[in-house]
Amino acid sequence: MNLLNIKKRLFMKKLIFILLPLFLLANENTHYNKALKLFKEKKYQEAFEIFETLSENDLGNQNINFYMGRILFEMGEYDMAISYFERILFSQPTNSRAQLEIAQSYLMQKNYILATKEFETILSKKDLPEKVRENIKKRIEFITRNMQKHFFTGVLIFNAMYDSNTNNGTEGTIYYYNLPTTGSKPESDFTAQVISVLNHSYKYNDKVTIDNSLTLFAQDYNTVSDKNIEVLSLSVKPSITDGKNKYTFGFGIDKVRYNDASLYGAYNLFLGQTRIISKTTLNDINLKLTKKSYDKIADKNKNSYVFELKNDFKYKTENIGLFNFGINLSKELEINSSSTEINKNSYELSLSNSYPLPNKFSMTSLISTKKSMYNDYNSGFSNIRNDETTTLSLDLKRPLAKNLILGFTLSKLKNNSNQGAYDYDKHIIKTSLIYTF
Repeated sequence: MNLLNIKKRLFMKKLIFILLPLFLLANENTHYNKALKLFKEKKYQEAFEIFETLSENDLGNQNINFYMGRILFEMGEYDMAISYFERILFSQPTNSRAQLEIAQSYLMQKNYILATKEFETILSKKDLPEKVRENIKKRIEFITRNMQKHFFTGVLIFNAMYDSNTNNGTEGTIYYYNLPTTGSKPESDFTAQVISVLNHSYKYNDKVTIDNSLTLFAQDYNTVSDKNIEVLSLSVKPSITDGKNKYTFGFGIDKVRYNDASLYGAYNLFLGQTRIISKTTLNDINLKLTKKSYDKIADKNKNSYVFELKNDFKYKTENIGLFNFGINLSKELEINSSSTEINKNSYELSLSNSYPLPNKFSMTSLISTKKSMYNDYNSGFSNIRNDETTTLSLDLKRPLAKNLILGFTLSKLKNNSNQGAYDYDKHIIKTSLIYTF
């Protein structure tokens, strides 16, 4: 072998020695970028397998450890996720992001004591961004509430409202009860409403909660005072949470006063199920059984049983807000009378959208249609009554302070009936001041 060939071989070996690590590094970066792309696409299992292969030759790579921990967190493997974040802290003890992920993992496990300890450790850092600090404080407040056995919440609402037709369509003007329409000539008026709701929850354990609610409602008209209404409502609803399902049952009693006199009592049984279908989709099913018992002897023929089934699908989008599609089926049966205004079947379809606007405004739009089909023949009209009600509304809200909200609502209601006296329309303009506590 001549000297020239020997030099060529030596040069090639040096070149391979220099280029091989660069080639391996480029190949490793290609796999890393592929795994990162899969992670962003939420293909967690595929991403984890690539990161795991890369980790075998680079156990101290903090980026790989972080993404492996994040993947396991998203997959619900919180203990394993914590172990990867702890790898980061082993070499970087003050890494706030890793500490935050560990605290979040403890929170998801409902290990509130360790989660609080981790959150408070992060809060003690002086260089923590203010937005991160505020988010951590909110999580600590959430933990505090969940560790309490008893806690109270409530709301006070003051409404000032204009109603273009107080004689018909009372379902648009009162908070709880649909009083019978009168079929009279439209009469407009201004009205004030006060609504007070006090909620108490007792958390027996992580799965069992008892919710109690007391509601006081009063509506006072300016001139047609014979339509003033007051409602007192009390309910007790134990619930059991099992995974993604929450089951609710309970009972309640309501007392309704109308025109400054006791009108009727309603005795309610509740059954419900709330199911988390996904991170963006919720299904809420509620069954309500009610016995209406009127107080005056002259009104006893209005006593009835009411069966109501309500099914709501809530879907949260990234760009166009929260949608709620509702189906409401009801059946009212008279107990001991032959009134043509009692026995009926109703169904209602509704679609609403809640959307955040600039400058802290939020907008909720609603469209609904309700059809009521009565069962008894009315000799006065020579037919069986059928009503179809369409409602459109637009609601704007804006917080004025931490617990104070200003609202404005415009709604229009149209009822088509085959009995002319109950064919009407109306519109409502309402301003609201809402205080939460």
